[in-house]
Amino acid sequence: MSRENKILLGSLACGAVLVPGVLVLALRWPLWAWSLLSAGLLVGVGAYARQLLLLHRQRQLREALEVQQQRTAAPVEPEPEPARQQLVRNVSLPSSEPDYQFVFGATAWWRRPADAVGVGHENPAGLALDTLLSRAREITSVEHPGAADVVAHKLAGALGAVRRDPHGHVETWASEVVLVLSEQDTDRLHRLAEVRKDEQLWHRERDHERSKRAYLSEEVLRDTGSAVVWWLSRNEHDVERAAELIGTLAQLSAAANGTEIAEQFRHLVPSSRQAPFAGGLPFSQESLSFSGTLDSGQFFSYGQLAAAPGGLPEGAEHTAIDHVRGLIDELSTEGAGADRAQLATRLAALFDAAEQREFAEAIRTRFGTADAALPPQPRRSST
Repeated sequence: MSRENKILLGSLACGAVLVPGVLVLALRWPLWAWSLLSAGLLVGVGAYARQLLLLHRQRQLREALEVQQQRTAAPVEPEPEPARQQLVRNVSLPSSEPDYQFVFGATAWWRRPADAVGVGHENPAGLALDTLLSRAREITSVEHPGAADVVAHKLAGALGAVRRDPHGHVETWASEVVLVLSEQDTDRLHRLAEVRKDEQLWHRERDHERSKRAYLSEEVLRDTGSAVVWWLSRNEHDVERAAELIGTLAQLSAAANGTEIAEQFRHLVPSSRQAPFAGGLPFSQESLSFSGTLDSGQFFSYGQLAAAPGGLPEGAEHTAIDHVRGLIDELSTEGAGADRAQLATRLAALFDAAEQREFAEAIRTRFGTADAALPPQPRRSST
């Protein structure tokens, strides 16, 4: 019963009691008249209340019947068909590297959707496998073959979700997913990784060596002063030893830069360690230089001597011969004439090879080896 009906019935009941009382008092009726009128009115109010209650119950029953009819009219969802399965083994799937492929295996599941309409697919198993492999291929094609274990977990999570094919014929998913790489490819990847690491280490070592060489040549041995300062920075309490090594450091600095020893440091280098040739070895015509005497310090390019008008200029032959004599005196044993002659013969042959035949003949004439035969020389390697 609604709240409005309850208020109405309460008001009627109060009126059934109060109105007869007012009439009895106003008309001075006996008390039993009030009781009789009130009782009659209350009986009428009760009958009316009963009628309202019946109407309320009928309304509830009618609403319940309508709800029941609506539930009965709703369509019943059909139950899906039982799922079917098929084992998938040794299927090749691409990786991000063209020459490496994963080996895939799983248990494929499929079923016809419960809400599918129309004629089903003629080969639902083939359609289900194709849909499943397409999903797997999309994942593996962007993954590196070296991460097969990680990709297997990723693939298992993706294929475990139920998906339909593009046309809605079947629902597919997979369980017991396996993804591996062949032993040969795994071994190749390990070997490539080792090669890359070795190559990276080699490049780092090479760069380190280049840096050290650049440091030594451009900073430490740039000149004699830099070499001395570098030695002192490492041996700052041994100044006297640094002074003794100035000649050696000057020689190292000159050798590192491909130059001659600076004039102010030559007296600190023993004469036996000063090459009589400016370039060190008499193999290139332009690098052959001679001084008038071993201690003179005036050098002449033999290319300049050969280019002078009339061959060797006046006095130049004597200057070069004196230099050769000093070289032979330094290299040969005192009193060993045979050694001196053989050495002079070899020097003359070197100048013949440098196309300085006049000077070579002068050496032979000076040291009495014009008729001496040169012993066979070993062939120099081009490397």
